[in-house]
Amino acid sequence: MKKILSFLLAGILFTGNIYSQEAVDSMKIFYRRGYRHVDLSFRDNRAQLTRFLATVEEALKNDRVEKLVIRSYASPDGAAQANEQLAARRAEELKAYLVREGHIPSALIEHHSEGVAWTMLREQVAASDMETRDEVLDIIDHTPLWVYNDRGEIVDSRKKQLMDLRGGRPYRYMLENFFPDLRNSSNTVLYLRIVEKDDAADVDSEEGVEEADSPVSSMQPGIAAEVETTPSRQEAVADTAVKPEPAVQPDDVAPAPTYPRHILGIHAGYASSWITSYGMSSSTKPGYEAGLIYRMGLSRNYPFYLRTGLNFISKGYEINGFDDSSITINYLQLPVGFDYTIALGKHLALIPSAGLYYAVGVWGKRQMGDEEVCLFGQEGGFSRHDMGFLCGVDVAFYRFFVGAEYQQGLIDIDRFDTVYGDDSQMIGYKHVKNRSFVVKVGVYF
Repeated sequence: MKKILSFLLAGILFTGNIYSQEAVDSMKIFYRRGYRHVDLSFRDNRAQLTRFLATVEEALKNDRVEKLVIRSYASPDGAAQANEQLAARRAEELKAYLVREGHIPSALIEHHSEGVAWTMLREQVAASDMETRDEVLDIIDHTPLWVYNDRGEIVDSRKKQLMDLRGGRPYRYMLENFFPDLRNSSNTVLYLRIVEKDDAADVDSEEGVEEADSPVSSMQPGIAAEVETTPSRQEAVADTAVKPEPAVQPDDVAPAPTYPRHILGIHAGYASSWITSYGMSSSTKPGYEAGLIYRMGLSRNYPFYLRTGLNFISKGYEINGFDDSSITINYLQLPVGFDYTIALGKHLALIPSAGLYYAVGVWGKRQMGDEEVCLFGQEGGFSRHDMGFLCGVDVAFYRFFVGAEYQQGLIDIDRFDTVYGDDSQMIGYKHVKNRSFVVKVGVYF
């Protein structure tokens, strides 16, 4: 039996296929509580990703990347099923980011959801001097995730025991001090391309050893490197001749970026309004606007969004030399439209939009000299309702944006006005329609 095993081993060594593995580089990014999107402004995410993508870019140029592996985690707080889904979505979003920003072929990236990071939590507790440390470790080590009775019903759990321990004080301590570090995706790199080693003893060492300035350029194509989930970098040198396998070109797999499904933001700005009425022009009236914006993605692969929200806007107009009147109308306005994001750079985008709006007047007045009249009363004769067309464009930088928007009313808002008597239509004051130009700034959450 030993002779057979020796014979098989000798055959394997003769034909090659002996692989080496060496740690090269890794990265860890963190998330805000409950978030799955990559946030460059959070902790040191920007520095980690910049360094990591530079390393991968160098490896891709030399066709040495075999694969990248993403492992994502969540903290124990929250519902168990929601945490599992959150960890999976974090892995998906990080993969999409690497494809989009690093131009890494999607086929080279593996992503795995590890769920709640219990092992990491245990390591943190063991290394701390927290109160009741031993009791916490005992629960983590000996209590299953779910405890069932004889009928298969859940009667207890690891998390519940931790929350009940000492009135919840240890759990609150971990929530504040340990859980933020558990909300992470550990991206492991690099698996460099695996090649055969044929008779390493016969290869001249001068041809097999090559020094380089960077960790990636120092790797020979014949080395496979696996990185643990610790942020360390090591150089590796191969001492054997190599025989590279066919390279996986970045063009073989088209990048498949994904975009956020839901985006919420706030904005405020300056509004300049006027009217049209049978060719009679009015002077503009300054006002303001503020509101919420909600964008719902209509595609995971294209940045095409349904755009809506709720705004408060002050409109109106002034007429000088005719009746010296000033009109002010405050609306609650509901816009509904579509927008599309056009990338201008890594963090800069142009977002054109168009749609319709419906508005309801909440307050309005006409002032003529010392006289003030409520617009929505019997004397004012104005309709509370307005509807029209709007279009605009935003320029977004990171989460901030500035924008401009034009709004054109489509219905007569002064149909019942009798301030000039029954013949007021003859002097060109009927069929009043709103016009507005808005400049605003805002931020997305």
